[in-house]
Amino acid sequence: MAEDGSPVRSTSLPREAASVPVARQLVRETLVDWGLPDVTDAAELVVSELASNAVRHARHGAFRLTIRRLAGGNVRVAVTDKSRTLPLLATASTADVTGRGLALVDAVSRQWGTDSLPWGKRVWADVEPADDSVLADDPAPAVVAHRVWSASAAQITYVLMVVAMAAWLGVVIATGQR
Repeated sequence: MAEDGSPVRSTSLPREAASVPVARQLVRETLVDWGLPDVTDAAELVVSELASNAVRHARHGAFRLTIRRLAGGNVRVAVTDKSRTLPLLATASTADVTGRGLALVDAVSRQWGTDSLPWGKRVWADVEPADDSVLADDPAPAVVAHRVWSASAAQITYVLMVVAMAAWLGVVIATGQR
């Protein structure tokens, strides 16, 4: 529990590529436990990007993942690492292979930001339910049809998106278009 009494889940993960799917799974399991299926897909995408950036750019052997339940069914996902270099929201060109992660975070989150720390930084993003009239805290929530993807379906969709982007990029490079 956080100081204000809100639920929090936090863990350290090794700074290696295999930690990214572990972070996604931890987010999914936590949000299912908290009864927040409406924010799960966005939170998984956010943690994928933030954890991937920590794996790529941090200079310590681990990073910290924190998931915090906020008011109104909102969730804050944060990744803390020991690099002091702050991330930049950049516009990637069609020739760039990387550089779109924070644009995705910006697109699916209500807000995101960074907190400079004496020994590193925390990058966080707040995600909210698609329909904030339906909250998990409501004792008798309305029945609303929401697609809740299983972890494997979400991972397959994510992989298909990455493969499609890579294929598109390969065509752009092969044809020499700019």
